Amino acid sequence: MTTSLFFLMWGLATALALPLLVPFRASEVGGIRAFMAANALAVLSLLVYAAAGIVPPGVYVIVSNAAWVAALSLVYVGVRQFFGLSPHMLRAAGVGLLCILAFALMLYGEDDQRGRILLFSTFTCLGALATGRVIFRQRRRLKTRGVMLYLMLAIFGLAALHALRLAVYTVGGQAPASMLDPSPWALFFIVCGAVTVPALFLALLLLVQTSLSEQMQAALTFDSLTRAYSRRSILDELERELQRCRRVGGKLAVLLLDIDHFKSINDRYGHAGGDTALRHYAQVVQRAVRATDRFGRLGGEEFVLLMYDCDPARALVQAQRVCDALRDAPLQLQGAEVPMTTSGGLALFQRGDTADGILVRADAALYRAKQQGRDRVEMASIGRAPGRAPQPDNPADAAADGIAAALAAGVDEVIADGAADAPAARQGAASTA
Repeated sequence: MTTSLFFLMWGLATALALPLLVPFRASEVGGIRAFMAANALAVLSLLVYAAAGIVPPGVYVIVSNAAWVAALSLVYVGVRQFFGLSPHMLRAAGVGLLCILAFALMLYGEDDQRGRILLFSTFTCLGALATGRVIFRQRRRLKTRGVMLYLMLAIFGLAALHALRLAVYTVGGQAPASMLDPSPWALFFIVCGAVTVPALFLALLLLVQTSLSEQMQAALTFDSLTRAYSRRSILDELERELQRCRRVGGKLAVLLLDIDHFKSINDRYGHAGGDTALRHYAQVVQRAVRATDRFGRLGGEEFVLLMYDCDPARALVQAQRVCDALRDAPLQLQGAEVPMTTSGGLALFQRGDTADGILVRADAALYRAKQQGRDRVEMASIGRAPGRAPQPDNPADAAADGIAAALAAGVDEVIADGAADAPAARQGAASTA
């Protein structure tokens, strides 16, 4: 009776994850239904053992073992589905059916308790190892490393427990004992199983919850259409970077970008064509910029690029590279080649800058770029309206501002000349050919 009560508590502990998995059944997370079915079958297996005193041995042994075999097979299938892999359903079902058939032969043919125990532990050990191998290979798919570590500890712990059970009952020379009349070793395995099995299903629950949480976080962090950083995310990053620049005197360049003549693309090719153009634009720009920079979408066809530790000269080179990359990568849309260009406004961090302030200056420079023919970058003028920011504290700072102002004064001519020379160069090359 004491052992039956222990199995009842074990089953109830394993069932704790089941009602928490049910709300996720409508989600798009792969494997959730397999996890739910596996949890229910594992609970059934344990509860049937708990009812061994009132259920005939020919029933509880085969039902309990068959339910566990099906449960572990579904865990394997569910883990593969979760990571987007082929579920291997036929393979898992075939192995499971062979094991259940072997259990039946060892029960209804010649009663072989030792054979059933060894087969049970062999199947559990190999099934847990196969599942753990999948989890280990896909461990980087989840950013929350603690959850993956917990899941691997649970699944490999279950495998290790049954590997030890096999060793004890084979090379260890111990005689296998019934779970209902346990020897000290059998009691040890019951206690360890009461920890590893509930831990496994709680780990699967955490896996599903963490995956959905990371998906929600990604939806907040990235723009769903272009996969650039979202408006909220990029503006939060701008605030953090401005604080860093104020604290340690860092450098920051903010490039505000706008797709030229985007409305005409939308009008001619429809909203689907406009979405394709936005995706193409984001891909081209992200390939052109440094990996350390952050590119985000503010809304519509307006984007922003944060260039860290970037002096004026380097910022201008990077801005021109964006324009050149887009000019050299026309959009293929509905069988036609649609040229795409961009205009930009570049603003450099100055002491006392706020996020709104630096964006306003970049926007004013962007407006000038649009007025002066598009497909170009203009740099925001150095300085602010009276009283907007403190003056330099020392002559070195004043000299630095003077150098930045001189650079800004010469930028317009350099970028305008570069943008004007590009079409002329292409025409000259065409006439030569």
